[in-house]
Amino acid sequence: MKNKANFGSRITIFHANQCDRKKCTGIKVWRYFKQKKFSAITDMRYVERIPQIPRYSLVLNPLTESILSSADNEIFTQSGLTILDCSWNQAEEIFAKRFPNPRRLPQLIAANPVNYGKPTKLTSVEALAAALFLLANEKAAKEVLSIFKWGIQFFNLNLNLLRDYATCNNMEELRKRELDYFGG
Repeated sequence: MKNKANFGSRITIFHANQCDRKKCTGIKVWRYFKQKKFSAITDMRYVERIPQIPRYSLVLNPLTESILSSADNEIFTQSGLTILDCSWNQAEEIFAKRFPNPRRLPQLIAANPVNYGKPTKLTSVEALAAALFLLANEKAAKEVLSIFKWGIQFFNLNLNLLRDYATCNNMEELRKRELDYFGG
């Protein structure tokens, strides 16, 4: 897997104002970025309105069928990646919005204290880290998780999955790999 020195593609964090701002992983990542505490990420935006999301960015949405893979690198390089940071209790309202390039992550196991061990119930930072890993930047993925006490646990639970998923070249391969791990 390639580890680029700097990760120049834009990352956008959309915050829906549905959670406790003091506990919000998306806001915490944004604050660290603003303080220049990331060496592998050079372009990140924080937005609170849907129209501010870059039109053709890859938008992580767990309710869509299309799976994020290395085949999405060109879209990512040109238009960036957007994380929809919202409460799981109100997620359908946000995830029901239509975006040109929605992608879901392949199934992974949550390591955050609220949803530990639950498949697909990731925090925004877990989703961001997984996406960065799958888009060929393990350094950036580890960097964003390093600011959380439980961050390393996400990699302990998912490293084999992430490495296997990263070798897939398209959605069909990813779906097959998911079925191998999680059944159907």
